[in-house]
Amino acid sequence: MPSITRLALTLAVAVSSVSAQASTTVCTLTGCNQDNCYRNLVQSTAFCASFTAPPESGTTATLNSIQSSCGVTSLSSACSCLYPSGATTLATQASITQCTTIPLAPSPTALSVNFETGSQSIYVGRVYNVNNYSTISNTSLAHSPPNLFRVTFTPETPGDFTSRNVNLFATGLMRPFTDYTFTFWAKADPLTNPSDSDIDYINLIIQGLKKGPAPLDLVFTESPSTFSSRLLSPPVDTTWRQYQGSFNSGEWPYFYIQFYFNNGGYSFSGVVPSLYIDDVSLIQT
Repeated sequence: MPSITRLALTLAVAVSSVSAQASTTVCTLTGCNQDNCYRNLVQSTAFCASFTAPPESGTTATLNSIQSSCGVTSLSSACSCLYPSGATTLATQASITQCTTIPLAPSPTALSVNFETGSQSIYVGRVYNVNNYSTISNTSLAHSPPNLFRVTFTPETPGDFTSRNVNLFATGLMRPFTDYTFTFWAKADPLTNPSDSDIDYINLIIQGLKKGPAPLDLVFTESPSTFSSRLLSPPVDTTWRQYQGSFNSGEWPYFYIQFYFNNGGYSFSGVVPSLYIDDVSLIQT
């Protein structure tokens, strides 16, 4: 069973009324070396403003003896603790190494996919023994008619014991430090043999990225950070059921959500039941 991973994050965040904002600023913090160079600059923070600004033509920054002995690297490090204005209150604990202004997602709906519009934003990643996956139109099968998403598995030799699974995912923009609920509906075909294995668990994995939605080929430009991983129940059967997981987005402005279905065990009949998905959403709560 996958473990639940949570990250302890230390952040400086400039956020006012989230509902009225079009953007927010997220700053990542790391350790600050409070040496003589730092202590000297605490008394003259105006220096950092001129030090970090582009020099005017024909001028150079004026350094006192301690500042001169620091060198450019130490000066830059110390100034990152003290500048821009507002960082001073954090300087005894950490230095600000990067601040990024990011757009905020629309509120309250961040993602809504019912497969009726033709603009599919659910993707298939890692698959085993999967025969086909696509949006189909079948009013009698869909949770929200007429369309739904279907995954069919490759027929097997009766009596085989194997692992069959599919990794579906969605990516997009969300508001940092906001509570969300991810929901979807799922069902499956009936078992051909009552002793066949069903889809016995769903692993919901919620990851955050800073730089943008994950590319569709799953080749990440940066390592996502997993801040929520849990098993959902009950097992998928012939009845449409809603599955959901709630989380707080933390510092991450982009989401990468996986809902990973597992069917592992005997197939006495050789027929693995098809999986159906509908009405996928990420809602700000």
